[in-house]
Amino acid sequence: MPLMITISWLPNEIAISSKFRGLSSCSPRTTVPKLGRRCQPVRSSSSQSRRELLLCESMKTLVSFDVDGTLIRTVGDNANKLHKLAFMQAWKEIYGLDTNLDVIQHHGNTDPLILIRVAEFHGIAKSDAAAKLKEMEDVMLKYYMANADKAGVGLECLPGVKQLLQELKDREDVLTCLVTGNLQPIGWAKMEALGIKHLFSEPYFGGFGSDYCNPDNSDQSWKDRAELVKIAAEKAQKHFPGVQFKAKWHVGDTPMDVQAAQGGHAKALGVLTGVYSRQDLEGCGAESITLENLQDVPAVLKALNL
Repeated sequence: MPLMITISWLPNEIAISSKFRGLSSCSPRTTVPKLGRRCQPVRSSSSQSRRELLLCESMKTLVSFDVDGTLIRTVGDNANKLHKLAFMQAWKEIYGLDTNLDVIQHHGNTDPLILIRVAEFHGIAKSDAAAKLKEMEDVMLKYYMANADKAGVGLECLPGVKQLLQELKDREDVLTCLVTGNLQPIGWAKMEALGIKHLFSEPYFGGFGSDYCNPDNSDQSWKDRAELVKIAAEKAQKHFPGVQFKAKWHVGDTPMDVQAAQGGHAKALGVLTGVYSRQDLEGCGAESITLENLQDVPAVLKALNL
């Protein structure tokens, strides 16, 4: 009788509160030990075993990461300097404005919405700013990519990020990507400059500010971000045909990330590595698990049910 291999996956489950509040900690509800990164082979010859093998090989967990404040942080007097200069160049070239993104509260916003909101701050009608959004984005990208050798100035990876991404990269049951308000070339340029781009699933994919913008969401940027979560999942399905997702997670540091995960049909893992507090993340009206940071890799894996 030939030897057939079947796969069974018995993940630890994370208890998530049924209330609309995030958890500061999580506990496994099952006592079944983890079987490792691959499915457990057993001796069988049934057609069901073949189906189970194919199913298990196609089951993945999709983990998307926000960039600024989640994977990386700003440092020093030149904090995120190139990105800021690219914004400034867009407003100056299109509208003749000498301004910067700090005239508004921009944390958790997407690049396109920031471009529109700052223009509005200076008296430009939202409709006009929206009509010229593509022009502003083009100026931003032209400036940024012409100076991409400086993309890492004033930025550094947060503790534990490289180790976590490497752990996820080494697993056969995980796909990783970005979901960020950055325009796509800018997001990946930051990852390249800080030496972590290669740790994401290839071909590289994600949801980016350049993928979607609804100007009417300027005061509720999480709605745009929710679309980016969906877009990332759609791209994953396109790049990895036949893959089924047993879970989708979005990791971020703002209430908008947490809300976007729920709106984008994913689970939220909030981290307190940005400007927002635990109360901010857990009180935003969406379910989440909240961790202090990504430094404790085993704790992060447990939270992600891996």
